[in-house]
Parts: sequence; C-alpha cells; structure tokens
Amino acid sequence: MRRQLTATLAGAGARIFGHQDLKQSYHKVFDPDVPLQSYKGRLAYWCMSAAHRLGFLSDLQLSYLSQLPLVPAVAPPNHVYDHEFLNLRLNRIYDMPDVEIDERRPQTINVLVPAFDFKSISAGFFGVFQMALFLRKTGINVRLVLFDNFYFNIADFREKVLKYPGMEGVFDELEVEYIGERRKPLAISRFDYAVATVWYSAYFAEKITARTESKKFIYLIQDYEAVFYPANSLYAVADRTYAMDYDAIFSSESLMQFFISNDVGGIRSRGMSHTFFNNACSSNLLPKDMFIQRNLAKKKKTIVFYSRPVVDRNMFELTALALTTAFRRGIFDPEEWDCVGMGLGEGVVELQPGVRSVSLPRMDLSKYIEEVSGFDICLTLMASPHPSMIPMDLAGSGCVVVTNTFKTKTDDYLKGLSGNIIPAASELNEIVSALELAKSRSGDLEQRYRFAKAMKYPRDWDQSLTAKHLNFFKRRLQVRAEKAATGKQ
Repeated sequence: MRRQLTATLAGAGARIFGHQDLKQSYHKVFDPDVPLQSYKGRLAYWCMSAAHRLGFLSDLQLSYLSQLPLVPAVAPPNHVYDHEFLNLRLNRIYDMPDVEIDERRPQTINVLVPAFDFKSISAGFFGVFQMALFLRKTGINVRLVLFDNFYFNIADFREKVLKYPGMEGVFDELEVEYIGERRKPLAISRFDYAVATVWYSAYFAEKITARTESKKFIYLIQDYEAVFYPANSLYAVADRTYAMDYDAIFSSESLMQFFISNDVGGIRSRGMSHTFFNNACSSNLLPKDMFIQRNLAKKKKTIVFYSRPVVDRNMFELTALALTTAFRRGIFDPEEWDCVGMGLGEGVVELQPGVRSVSLPRMDLSKYIEEVSGFDICLTLMASPHPSMIPMDLAGSGCVVVTNTFKTKTDDYLKGLSGNIIPAASELNEIVSALELAKSRSGDLEQRYRFAKAMKYPRDWDQSLTAKHLNFFKRRLQVRAEKAATGKQ
C-alpha cells in the first residue's frame, strides 16, 4: 500500500513540477542556500520538506527516478526519432547539398567551411581561412563554400573579421557562397576540387569529387576527430572519413605521425600522399627591456589555465584538480598569484576555501594577442596528438607552459618546440610537479625571454605555409588546370 501511494505521489509530482524544479527543491531540503527559481519550485520544496519530516522522502525519490524514461541527454523532446532529427544528429552527412555541373564556371577549389560564430571561433578556423587564402597561389579560383545551416551575413562578417589579423580580407579576396539552407544545388565545373576541413565536410567533398574528373579531394586534418565522441554512431562515421580517397595535409607533425604510426584509414598501408604544416601561433613577444620591466613591476604573478569545460578533450577536470592541489599544497600563494581561466564556457575553480579563479571574457584575436604577453605560467591540457596552439601562443610570448604528452606528442617533441614548455604525463601528481617546476622557472625572466625568442614554431603564415606546400598542391592540381585550359573532356 505504501509503495503504491509513493508511486502515485511521485507520478503526480512529475506531472505538476518540472524536473529542474524537483531537483533544486530536493537539494534545498538538505542545503538551505540552494536558490529556488519559481513558485512551483517553492511549492515542491514545501511538499518534499513534509515528506522528509514524515520519513519517506528517500522512497519518494527512488520511485520518481524509476519512472524517468531511459533516454540519452540528446533525445528528441517527444522521444520520437524522426528522419530530420537523425540527420541532424549525424551532422547531416547523408543530407548534403545537391551538386550540379555548370559548364560556364571556371575551375575552382571549393574549401568547405562548417558553421562558426565569431563569439567562439577557434584556431582551427584560422587554419581553414589561411589555407584558402594560400590556395590562390595555385592560380585557380578559390571559393569558400559555407554548407552548414547557420547565421551568415556577409556584410556583418566582413566587419567582424577586421579584428582578426591576417584574415581581414578573406570575404573580399575569395569567392564566397552560403548554401546552408539547401535552396539550390552547388554549381561546380567538371574540373573542380574540394577541400574538406572538418570530418563531416569530407562526406560533402566525396560527393563533389564524384561529379568531377578529380580522383581525390584534399583533406585538411586538424585533429583525429573521431575521438571527439564516445564509441557511438558519430565515432564510426567520423572514423570512416579517413578511409576515403584523399591527399592529406596535417596541421602539425605530431598529428601526422599519429596517423602514420597507427595507420589510420590505411594512410601508410595504402601509400597515401600527405604532408604537414604548423599553424602560425598568436604569440606577442615584447621588446626585451619592456618584457623585463613589465614583469618586475607586477605586484602579483598570474597563472592562466585553458578553461573549456564544454570541450571534453581539453581535460578540464584534471586541469582544475591540478590547480586546486597545487594551491592547497602551498605551491602557489593566493597573496602572490592570481589564477585566471580563459577559454569557452563557465569554469570557475575553487582553489582553496574562499579562493576562486577568475574568468577572462571571450576575446577577439586582436585582444587575445594583447593579453598573452601578461602571463607568467600557463596550464593547458589536451587529450590529442595535436599540440594545440595555446602552448605556442604563450611560450612564444615568454610564459612558462605546462602541457601534457599524448601518443606521438612526446616529451622530446614538445621540448623541441620551446624551452618554455614543460611536458607532463596526464597524471595528477606529474602535472602538479610540473607546475612547481614552472613556478621556479618563472622567476628567471632572462631565460623566459631567450626561450621565447628561440621558439621553433611559426609566428606568421608566411613561415607556416611555404613553397613546399604550394608544390604539394600544384602536383595534385596541375593536370586538372591543364584540362580546363585546353577544354579536354
């Protein structure tokens, strides 16, 4: 009888109150500081308090939880998986825009650009746009094809991109076509080429290539993107792209070596053509006198950490735990050190009781370049064979950087990029020990400056993309250019 009554009350509560109100009200029973956001929440709290006093709140909770449907967090609201929802969940790889041949179009290199927002744009997009600008040197028309459905206003984007040095003219110097709404097919010539820039764009590149005389597309690989997902559908369809027919250009040597050593997609066993480049970093190395004077004048030093709790591969939990451990062990004194998070998403860390990190606001590239010269130590982790750009941005600006090793991103590889980088295995005590070493090194301003100046990573895109890369592209595009020029079928 009691069980039936509990189930009835739990069912009624589920119908009357929303899940969030019930959750907050339950926690408030045990923690008076929990805020309640609505009158329903306050009513639910009153009911739960009464159930708690009567001794059956735990039974009520178990009954309520047992009635919740077993569905994933990304399930559709009505739990009905229709065709549109399933396509969206798979990044619309089976719902790409149509493609048609237009004999009047010039031969074009189509750089496939996924959705982006200037509020959260990352270094990967800088690589996409710089690669597109570089491809003009082949002598072939280059077009940015924005194939995702997202807000795009070219006048607005032209204004916003002015705050990103080196990319100011990208929407003026290149042909731009937005087809995210799928209102018309993408018109191409038979001699066109496609450049995939993210895993799901490879499906569109494959579709374009099937309509042309090209045998392969170019795959700009900026990470092993299959591991962005757990072992699920997205993992499988992302991993499948590496088995397609393409010529690969990787955005770091360590990433390329990861693909080769693991024969990802058969890149080694199939004898696939590949090369690599290093993205230009956004370091800001001040003149030596200014660098030293500015650091000597500071009342407190700053440890900055890459705070991206919404991006799993940036290892926020291990980053935050290493910081709290270092502060609680007394390695860093809050009276002497500020702790600052920069990145994406809310991620304040309680370093000690009553001491918390502060978060920098999202910055455009110009503002970011100004900020990077003011930090003493940086902690930035990424579960990827790619070194990421934060270590180079900060190490090249004179900051001591602690970052993690991962597969082909070895201790020797990272140390070889800059003496300001201290590698550590992805283990709590090793990271904390590396932070302690970083603290001792941070006081040697002469060494920090010397290591920053000697960094072996490009600081501009002329150093990043060179004649070697132009020859790589020309060897793959020359035949098609000749066919287009001579009118051969």
